Amino acid sequence: MLFAIAFAVAGPSTASPCPGRTTPEVNACFDSQLDRADAELNRYYRAAMRRLRSDDQAKAADSLVRAERSWLAYRDAECGGVYTYWSGGTIRTAAEIACRIHVTKLRTYTIWRNWLTYMDSSPPILPRPDVEAAIRPE
Repeated sequence: MLFAIAFAVAGPSTASPCPGRTTPEVNACFDSQLDRADAELNRYYRAAMRRLRSDDQAKAADSLVRAERSWLAYRDAECGGVYTYWSGGTIRTAAEIACRIHVTKLRTYTIWRNWLTYMDSSPPILPRPDVEAAIRPE
């Protein structure tokens, strides 16, 4: 059964299949992956805010703050819907967390692309995040 959970959740998600003998073990593994994805997103977001503030771009910084708040609401709604969709089974929590990992990795890439790169050949402020990990099937 746990293989089925890992396989079903891994499908189009970003998360590697999580090993575990019990549903709580699988969920804990996904939680750990989400913690890492959130930490990476926060690192990129803080770097973008530093850049905007150092470039005296207060309006752009305000826009990024508003966008991040809106994105968090989107992530909650989207992945909450995934939880509801799978609510009839024990996979619901793993599916929701895998969704959160997926959209978080995509958001990290978006912040990198929009705020941490340059129009010329200057190197980006932070390395390009592994967006392929968010879109490739396992």
